[in-house]
Amino acid sequence: MELIAAITLYLHIIAGAVTLLTGPVAIFYNFKDPKKHRLVGKVFYYAMLFVVVSAIAGFFKDPGALFRQFLLGISLLVLAGILKGVRAIFLMKGGQVLKLDWAYTMMLAVSGIWMMGTSIWNYTSGGHVAFSILFAVFGIGSMVDVRQNYRVFSRPDLLDRLDWMNLHSSAMIGAFIASTTAFTVNAAPFLPWWAQWFGPTLLLVPVQVYFGRKIKGLKEKKMSNAVA
Repeated sequence: MELIAAITLYLHIIAGAVTLLTGPVAIFYNFKDPKKHRLVGKVFYYAMLFVVVSAIAGFFKDPGALFRQFLLGISLLVLAGILKGVRAIFLMKGGQVLKLDWAYTMMLAVSGIWMMGTSIWNYTSGGHVAFSILFAVFGIGSMVDVRQNYRVFSRPDLLDRLDWMNLHSSAMIGAFIASTTAFTVNAAPFLPWWAQWFGPTLLLVPVQVYFGRKIKGLKEKKMSNAVA
């Protein structure tokens, strides 16, 4: 059992390193080279999937530890994000909303409510304020994603290809932000506490906004050409 745990840990670390390398590359090729973006994106997806599954399994080693609970919440947020990101491509190509889409949305809702509740409990119990802030931020972020999922999955006919592309881009970058946050908190003690906890968000949210605006501009151009 200890050997299996050690192997899983090493594979978790390797897969995490792969996501940190492939994530920025996939973002770089987002519009520059779709073929390379898809190739690198698939590597990112499967590596990230292994990271979150192994992290969820690791939670059960010490479920009472607040840090383990934080990693669980982040893992569920990342899992929902990468599933939504991949599913958005299938829906963009004419696929149908599946029970799977509602299942991970429900999972995310439960996780988001739990994270916000944990934030309040930790604060009122006199715990480290950074944990309260972090649980609140990612709990609220989870609920924002739940609201978005409900809206788009309830009326997928209202979205065109560029809307689904925007959803894919936003979900994948969001998952990368959450995953990178877990990494810096867990493996970068040399950084100031605020950089560990909030650095990835401060660095990558502008990238997320940039691509959102770029796709919005393409949609507006498309609509303008259609009217003309």
